[in-house]
Amino acid sequence: MKTNLLNGALLIATLALSMWAATLPGGVRTVVPTQGGAADAPELGATEVVDARGVPVPVAPYQRIVSLSTISDHALLGLVEPERVVAITEYTARHPVAWRFGDRPTISSSGALESVLSLRPDLVVVTLYADEAYLARLRENGIQVFDLGDMRGVGTTRASIRALGALLDVRERAAALERSYDRELAALDAMVPDDELVPGIYLSVYGDTFFGATANTSYADTLHLGGVLDLAAERGFKDWPQYTAEQLLELNPPLIVTLEGMGSVIRSHALLSTLKACGPDGRIVEIDGAFNGDAGLGIVEAAHQVLSRVHPARVRPQAGSATSTSATHTAAPNTAAPNKSSR
Repeated sequence: MKTNLLNGALLIATLALSMWAATLPGGVRTVVPTQGGAADAPELGATEVVDARGVPVPVAPYQRIVSLSTISDHALLGLVEPERVVAITEYTARHPVAWRFGDRPTISSSGALESVLSLRPDLVVVTLYADEAYLARLRENGIQVFDLGDMRGVGTTRASIRALGALLDVRERAAALERSYDRELAALDAMVPDDELVPGIYLSVYGDTFFGATANTSYADTLHLGGVLDLAAERGFKDWPQYTAEQLLELNPPLIVTLEGMGSVIRSHALLSTLKACGPDGRIVEIDGAFNGDAGLGIVEAAHQVLSRVHPARVRPQAGSATSTSATHTAAPNTAAPNKSSR
């Protein structure tokens, strides 16, 4: 039981990190824009961009940018010269592609005011869950703050790229990055016809508490692009549901996608071990922790990991791309059947 609790706690921490990655300091009034809570670009010629909280921020070629979102960490590399990004999130510094950021300072939390001020930024990029008092302190020090808003997957990632491109006055670079992202997504989407999608769900476990991730989250994109028909979404679940035992037994998925290392917890659980996914014809797919819940450019690698294990015959080894790493993780095999893990 202690092992289950520990693994569950690690999972919850990872899910929280996913949200933190799309978080940190925020804006003023909470406004929900058309992109589901994400800021987007204004029309050409605009001199300011309104962030996700309704705060107008001047368009400018900001030279010292602190990124307090894992979404903007990676997007900024495709938008501005590397030296203009003076700090990134501590989480990204532990990412498999952290080498792309060089020996850059990291910020461990949205409360690290003095650390941010010491870097003398002219712009701090944050997201939905940032504390307004913290943002007010930044603004008092003459720093522009831009809130990207909520991060829910492909749609909000596109909107964030456009918003940052407009804000930094590099719309052409933003358009190129978005096209590259779209090409990679389209290539994944084309690999599995809709009638060959494998029914399954995303599931994580904390003791005897069961969490899902489905429609209206980045997991929906990852599952679909990975060749999985999301049974939870088909049954009307959305966001991050907390399942009851009865709901899971009713769903009874033949495939479970979960966090790296969580497969053994699911197989050994008294209830979950009775699901089809744990049987001789079922599969449990584990997602590399670095990409689990990635609501931004990392969706490409997350979906590729799922696809390569759920539909291995359709996937060629990935040579690497602007939004992914060539390394993938293969989970320990299911004792009842070969486990073609992925994401």
